[in-house]
Amino acid sequence: MAAKKKQNEKEEEKVVSPKKVVYAEIDDEVTTLFDKIKQTNTKNIYIVVPKRAILFQSLVNLQILKRKAEDDGKEIFLITNDKNGIHLAQKIGIEVYDKANPEGKSALFTSEGEDEKLKITPLKASINALEEEAPTRLTEKKLSIGEILRRAKGKTAIDISKIKTAEKKQEPQKPKSKFVIIAPNRHALIAMVSITLIILLVIIYVALPGVTIYLTPTASVLEKSVNITLADAQKNRAELETKPSHQIASYPISTRVSKTITQYATGKKFSDKGANASGNLTIINTLNTERPLVTQTRFQTKDGIVFRIMDDITVPGADSTGPGKIEAYVIADQVDASGSIVGARGNIGPTRFFLPGLKGDNQNKVYADSTVEMKGGVTDYMTFVTQQDIDAAKTRIRDELTKTAIDELRKAIKDKATLAGQVASYDLLQGDSQAITTGDVNIRVDETLINKQIAEFQITGDMDVSGLYYDHDAMLEILKDELLLKKSPQKELLRINEGSTTYRIFQRDEAAGKIKITANIKGVEQFQIDPEKENGAQLLEKIREHVAGLDIEEAKIYIQNLPEINKVEINSWPAWSPTIPSLTDNINFEISDAVEAQ
Repeated sequence: MAAKKKQNEKEEEKVVSPKKVVYAEIDDEVTTLFDKIKQTNTKNIYIVVPKRAILFQSLVNLQILKRKAEDDGKEIFLITNDKNGIHLAQKIGIEVYDKANPEGKSALFTSEGEDEKLKITPLKASINALEEEAPTRLTEKKLSIGEILRRAKGKTAIDISKIKTAEKKQEPQKPKSKFVIIAPNRHALIAMVSITLIILLVIIYVALPGVTIYLTPTASVLEKSVNITLADAQKNRAELETKPSHQIASYPISTRVSKTITQYATGKKFSDKGANASGNLTIINTLNTERPLVTQTRFQTKDGIVFRIMDDITVPGADSTGPGKIEAYVIADQVDASGSIVGARGNIGPTRFFLPGLKGDNQNKVYADSTVEMKGGVTDYMTFVTQQDIDAAKTRIRDELTKTAIDELRKAIKDKATLAGQVASYDLLQGDSQAITTGDVNIRVDETLINKQIAEFQITGDMDVSGLYYDHDAMLEILKDELLLKKSPQKELLRINEGSTTYRIFQRDEAAGKIKITANIKGVEQFQIDPEKENGAQLLEKIREHVAGLDIEEAKIYIQNLPEINKVEINSWPAWSPTIPSLTDNINFEISDAVEAQ
């Protein structure tokens, strides 16, 4: 029987070539172990895994390894003595093998001559089963109650009263119980309480403290430029039906723009009620020679108000007694140096005047002072239309028509789409001076208004405008797709700034009805820190393992220096705790988007 059992065990053993065996280190990650498997060209891979290996820390690790191996066309088997690993492997259907020598130590290999072979024995299902002691059936014959009574009748009766008397004689006298209160030892009680408190504090210090680490990922602006062709929908109908890449339809649009504006007259002259200020001033000549001044010579204040002399005057030169002086009567002009009506503004107090007709330093050598107030100025004028007003109105109406042209074309596009029952978001093509074509401006204004005493007049103009429009949403989808392609695999696209879309026209083909533009769009991308995904989980686990037990400030410096992190805040509990807990399970994370943190 033993020989047959031994023979069966030998038949169950398998001999595997060493080329099919992969050795796992205790700290090998799933990715590291898969790289070893991937380098093996054999379909059946036997992995020797030591006890307490990282591979057996989670069922997910084995599932990932099994799936990756199957995707690579390989089947894996485990060789291990780790009970937890055996349990997890059998749970997901990975076959496990074990081999041990008589001393209970690992003996996976045996040498047979020059050829070293690996002998492996499949584990029995009973290995993981609990052996319980089952009750066994008695071999003797069972006795009925009647048979027991019949056998008892043949036995000699025992005097029960004698037995009771003997028992009373042999029964020792029981001592009387006393209730005694023993006072506890004070020192022992204090020591016990102290030890209890110390143990409690240790438990609190180790198990209760926790931290929440608030992370803001690093974000950056992502920009993408794309060449897009706007093809005339009529001329390129057949080509557009094939939905070519980076090409959208364009449509012509035209309308007539009309505008009427009001222009204010700027010409001003005194009315019968208006009056100019007048008065006397003293002309001073510091030159050694006399200075003749003709009628209407101007004397001006620093505020631009101009007064003129009414007669020819000769100002004497300076002599030993001082500069030459002469009194003169002056009247203010109707308008100042800038063309504004003076009127009552000419009623000024004592001040200094210079001669604007003199150049350079001569203005400081011949000048005038007034010692009394100028009087008599009254502001009252009439407004009239000048030629300059007509010319300014024509320039203004052209500018207004050009500005209105864009709004009118957009309104025409909207009306056309509404009539056709279309819901697309059409937009007008702009970008350069040729995007919108304008015709001649037709201006209507009454030229006979010149010199007429009116405060304002109207001018009317109209012109033809034309342009192109396209589906803005279709262009935006092309830009979004290109922006997503440019995004880094380790990052996520946080926001697309649709308002940042710009473009410029760089080529026109009128014959083909095509316009090529370079469109640009911007977005915001940030490092993806999602604990539900592999990259995010690995980063958070890396942070946990590194900062566990560190001072909070040291932990912040380490995390802040990670390229994936833009900002970090750490809240600890209790608040007085200066360090990160040593238990990584007590380290929690909160992730906020970069845009929300701004």
